[in-house]
Amino acid sequence: MILKLPYRKYPAPHAPGGFFYAASLPVHISNVGDRPLSSKRFDAIIDSGATSCLFHASIGRAIGLDIEKGRMAETLGVAGPSREYLHMITLHIPGGPITTLAGFSYDLPIAGLLGIAGFFEHFRVTFDPTELCCELERLHRV
Repeated sequence: MILKLPYRKYPAPHAPGGFFYAASLPVHISNVGDRPLSSKRFDAIIDSGATSCLFHASIGRAIGLDIEKGRMAETLGVAGPSREYLHMITLHIPGGPITTLAGFSYDLPIAGLLGIAGFFEHFRVTFDPTELCCELERLHRV
């Protein structure tokens, strides 16, 4: 299955023109446990520079996570240093759900990032900035 996604326009006050284009995917997440709670669907940016999946802490709270009880990690992104809290979640994406360790941060200025661990390891991703689109092909590893 190959999914073709158009780039979307996102506000970025410090970027030239005040916006940027990025590939994003509508997803939702849920906690893992006896009583899984699921988030509403939201757009997460597909980010080849992100080590793992990262979501805003408010989304984690909405699915019942006690954010600060997760393992804390200090990260350094393009926006500077950030603190994130790691939790096991289920990421609901095309081709079926993936259970992964994801970070949650109060500092993230968007809803979510889909990174190498938890996303890219399950897809062949082709970015085409000339056409402002991205192609995803789900990999089924044994």
